[in-house]
Amino acid sequence: MTDIDRQALATALGVLAAVHIALVLGLQQPYWAALSVLIISNVDRTALFTKGVLRVAGTLFGVGAGYVVAMRVEGLPVIQAVLLMMAAGLGTYARQRSAYAYAWFYGALSFMLVLLSSMTEPAQLYDFMVYRCSEIVIGVVAATVANWALGPRPGELPAGVAAAPSAVTPEEAARHALAASVGALCIVLAWVEFDLPQLIQVLISSLIVVDINVAATRHRGFQRIAGCLIGGAAGLSVIVIDAVDQLWWTVMLFVGVLLCARVHLGRTPYAYVGTQAAIAFLVTLVDVGPPGSIMPPLDRLVGIVLGVSLMMLVVWALNPPRPLPAAAGPAG
Repeated sequence: MTDIDRQALATALGVLAAVHIALVLGLQQPYWAALSVLIISNVDRTALFTKGVLRVAGTLFGVGAGYVVAMRVEGLPVIQAVLLMMAAGLGTYARQRSAYAYAWFYGALSFMLVLLSSMTEPAQLYDFMVYRCSEIVIGVVAATVANWALGPRPGELPAGVAAAPSAVTPEEAARHALAASVGALCIVLAWVEFDLPQLIQVLISSLIVVDINVAATRHRGFQRIAGCLIGGAAGLSVIVIDAVDQLWWTVMLFVGVLLCARVHLGRTPYAYVGTQAAIAFLVTLVDVGPPGSIMPPLDRLVGIVLGVSLMMLVVWALNPPRPLPAAAGPAG
């Protein structure tokens, strides 16, 4: 087996372990544990370890800060909207500029998750905070153990947490932070105005596609939509065939993640399609056990596609194509 094949296998088994641990513990949304396994999956053990540590650190800080702030601004929608914009902008800016961008970005996303939860389900805010932290930690631990046991070079220890210096200028990072802030506000307003479902998942998904390169944002956005349709269709097919059979659900969950992870980890121009297909597949199939209805997964998929499309439009509008420089004339 190649290193990519071994890591795809470790990812699929890590997802199964994380989901079933979350189910046994009675956690609210086990797919967050599954997503954590997928997102930090990497053939490079040091990179996986770094992403895992930074994801846990960012999540704990963001959730804690979000809870404290949310308790103080409850019932103040204008302040809540401003804070959401600030968190989206700060997370996007630090993602481009910080050597520990992963912690900053997921810290900002976690802050936004808690703040959004306080706006939609304020009575369950404390439970939401505890569940999210638990699900993320379970996913990171499952991914790390699976990689250590089954991934490339099993048993080898990581080199530690590795910083990643940025080559992005402050001006470029600030421009994209502004686009992310405006896009986040537009998504929240649209979802509130039209009473659309799955606001939290939609907003987080849309921010992930924002890239310092506008062409790359468009490329990733299109790949995200294509992957969402592929993974979502596969997940819905599993549900339609037999939604409630535990063995069927478990086997298909393993097979789907294994195939998507193989593309996700591959060094090809279409790797991001595999990433999003796996995310959509997990969001579709993983609930508090096998899904009992096709409508909640379908709502999540439709919301993600709409949110990503809206964010792409905002990024393009605030970053119009630059004219090519005029060709220099012949020397006189």
